[in-house]
Amino acid sequence: MKHTLEAQHIESLYNEWIGVELGVPVEQLADTVKLPEQWGDGYLQRTRLRPGMELHTIDVKLHENHIFYIDVQYPHLEISLTQHGNGCWTIEGRRGERAMGSGGTQMIYLHDTRIHFEQLHSDRLAHMELRIDFRIWKHLFSYFPWQAGDTFYCEQQQLTPEIKQVFDQLKNCPYTDPIRQHYLEGKAFELIALFWYGLEQKSELESAASRLKTADVERLHLAKNILYHNRTNPPGLLELARQTGLNDFKLKAGFKELFGTTVFGYIREERMREAKLLLEQGRMNVSEAAIMVGYTNMSHFASLFRKTFGVNPSEYARQQSRSM
Repeated sequence: MKHTLEAQHIESLYNEWIGVELGVPVEQLADTVKLPEQWGDGYLQRTRLRPGMELHTIDVKLHENHIFYIDVQYPHLEISLTQHGNGCWTIEGRRGERAMGSGGTQMIYLHDTRIHFEQLHSDRLAHMELRIDFRIWKHLFSYFPWQAGDTFYCEQQQLTPEIKQVFDQLKNCPYTDPIRQHYLEGKAFELIALFWYGLEQKSELESAASRLKTADVERLHLAKNILYHNRTNPPGLLELARQTGLNDFKLKAGFKELFGTTVFGYIREERMREAKLLLEQGRMNVSEAAIMVGYTNMSHFASLFRKTFGVNPSEYARQQSRSM
């Protein structure tokens, strides 16, 4: 199914896609809409936080692929998290297709450009977006990673426990109005702050990389590659230093400076990411996933998983089984 939409302001997409396609007048359009049976199962929800700032929650299982061609005619900024599901999108006139998958977070800026997005019917989509009219909220940002006149910018970030927690709090707000409105507004601003902090960290890491010798940067990337391919049984620091031609001090200091984490922190992150993927696939229980990624102490694995993703692995596995 194909949809062609124009976004002239922040409410356009919801009003056009839901209101027009369902034949509901805008003034009668509810902020939570059940997906039409001919499209699939699930719901779409819009929460107006302030003028020019909205939170959108999507939880749907489609009967067929849906393709969207969206002309974004105003300066639109969004911060999103895909909790479950897959899709792909491109920007007109630019090379390369971008994937949208489980656990992916990104910030996108669009202005006077067309986006082509395809949502696959093969998997349930659980997705959240904080949408911002940049004309109204430009004063919030101390700097912009895009240049004046740019029509597109995208920054994908690692899903940190802090960002995941804020998205979870936005989705599962424990309050009712009027406190709910204030709570959601506060969490929206917290999410913006976390993303901008991530941008600043990235800028600092890029600056640090420019201070390292080219040969050392290449050896540090080699070290990272070795760790990734041996993450279940990684070499010790001295052995890794020998394999890469670095001394252990330069390996530890350079790795932290270039990648923003320690050698052991990187191994832990990759193990946790792989364990999460194994649980999402539903082919292993928690113990089997832990052993597969290199952990024999189940309580230690559970503690690290909870610290990384904000949820116990057993509860995460149950959530995934219910969504299948």
